Amino acid sequence: MRRVRSLLFVLFAVLLASAPTTQAAGSAKPRVAVLEFVDKSTHYYSWYHVGRAAQDMMVTALVKGEAFRVIDRERLQALMQEKNLSLSGDVDPKTAVRVGKMLGVEYLIVGAITEFGVTNSGASVPGYGGLPSFSMRTQRMDAAIDARAINTSTGEIVWADTAKDSSSDKSVYVAGAGGGSHDNEKLDKILRPVVDKLADSVSAKKLDTSGMGGTSDASGVVGKIAKADGGTLYVNAGSEAGVKEGDEFNVYRVGEQIKDPDTGEVLGANEVKVGRVRITNVMGPRLSTAVPVSGSGYRAGDTLRN
Repeated sequence: MRRVRSLLFVLFAVLLASAPTTQAAGSAKPRVAVLEFVDKSTHYYSWYHVGRAAQDMMVTALVKGEAFRVIDRERLQALMQEKNLSLSGDVDPKTAVRVGKMLGVEYLIVGAITEFGVTNSGASVPGYGGLPSFSMRTQRMDAAIDARAINTSTGEIVWADTAKDSSSDKSVYVAGAGGGSHDNEKLDKILRPVVDKLADSVSAKKLDTSGMGGTSDASGVVGKIAKADGGTLYVNAGSEAGVKEGDEFNVYRVGEQIKDPDTGEVLGANEVKVGRVRITNVMGPRLSTAVPVSGSGYRAGDTLRN
């Protein structure tokens, strides 16, 4: 009996020791960008930029969910202006692949507002014979969004979902006095629950990541060489990724893709080690310079790994 207990204790210790590894493996987060949603509804609130509002809400929800590394909307706009890009939720798969490489993201989250509006109904009775006037109004708001995630390596739509919600309020006035809710106060209230549902849905999908998560990413991928200028290498990873001056990383180059002969699906690719580099200067959140420690022939697209 004592021997059995000893074996159980050893087994428990082994499982406990392996727990941090499992946790670390789950820490790799795909890098995503959320484009402004297309407004395909027929609402009359020209002052309310519903597509941009949905984009902001989705960014906030995904960041709070901690399943992705998300590019901030303002920063995304700056990057797009820098690269002369103008995109919306109607982006096609081929464009998604090109844009994903330019922005350094693995997935694009795109969407369309298909329903967003207000239905008013009510009745009123004028004052008569000493009785006060009376009016009652019921206001119903509906919102619906279709969204999807596009893999920027393959152009494949890897997740798609739709969500909708509705809300209704009443206002009552007697002899001109009373009150209720107004449109301006409810637009966000009806839109946010819809966006939150979609954020939960795509987070539950647990999309794969090949890295780009920084020095602590369980995948081992730190970043990629963006430009090779003589002996100076520019890397698309900086302070945001936890890169520090003096850090050294092995560099690999992706070789020929291996595809499924029946479906054409990309199963993987051969990799060859190019050499090893040392970070010399962290220039910003996603930019550093490095120099070769060993190897030669470095070029844009080569991958840095821990």
